[in-house]
Amino acid sequence: MVLKTLSVIALLLIVLGLCGCSLSRQAIANLQSTSHFLVLDSDKRILYESGAEDLSREIAEYLPDSVAKVEKEQYRPFAKQVEVYICATKESFNTFTGVSPAIKGVTTIKHVFLSAERLRALPINIRRAVLTHELSHFHLQQYLGAYNYGANLPAWFQEGLAEYVSGGAAMEEVGEAEAIKAILEGKHFAPDTSGSFFFPKRWSAYGLKPHMFYRQSFMYVAYLKRVDESKFREFLMLLENNQRFEDSFISIFGLTMDSTWRQFVLQIKNHEYNQTLEGLSGRLD
Repeated sequence: MVLKTLSVIALLLIVLGLCGCSLSRQAIANLQSTSHFLVLDSDKRILYESGAEDLSREIAEYLPDSVAKVEKEQYRPFAKQVEVYICATKESFNTFTGVSPAIKGVTTIKHVFLSAERLRALPINIRRAVLTHELSHFHLQQYLGAYNYGANLPAWFQEGLAEYVSGGAAMEEVGEAEAIKAILEGKHFAPDTSGSFFFPKRWSAYGLKPHMFYRQSFMYVAYLKRVDESKFREFLMLLENNQRFEDSFISIFGLTMDSTWRQFVLQIKNHEYNQTLEGLSGRLD
């Protein structure tokens, strides 16, 4: 049994090695033991490393609200109890996630990880938003599984939904006006209708900077929800039931993604976008 398990792990690492060093690092990181993390007395859903006590106590203050917000906006309770791991240093965060130490939070196969060192440098509203953003990812991954989440949902939808639910955790450097200008100039992501577990198309695939990608994705998801929230709810519920992204979109909205994107851009050109999203700016307060 042990040999069989080791063989499966070895095969997985070989496959990931062929698909990119980033996934290889993340696969290895997921095998790291978290046994040294301490459980926060006031909220046992939060585990932290020595040196991150201050941030763990702060996270405990707004974790209930963040959980409630994700469940409200994504229309279902979490399938399993949430656990948030807070790493004391950027180096530790990299060890457990396999991503750049510059990143603030990550959802892995089993856990949400936050970097105390990175978060301390941010305003409290952004720290709160980062937690909610990662919980949005984690919520869908609980229903879809890590592979189907990556393979079925395009990255723009994953990040746009998480930004919408959180009120903005990764787009603060790009304002709406700048994003609109870029879209009208043709500098925007393509609204793909599927994802990829091994080769996800993120900002660099479209020649965008991360904050621009997040802002544009947020705007488009916000547009889809505000145009017809009942349809958006039906669409998201289908996704949470592990239905195909493209088929679900067409069946609920009655249009292809390309047609819907063209309507979105047309509203921007006609200066109707902000009217459609009247009141949305309050989400960022």
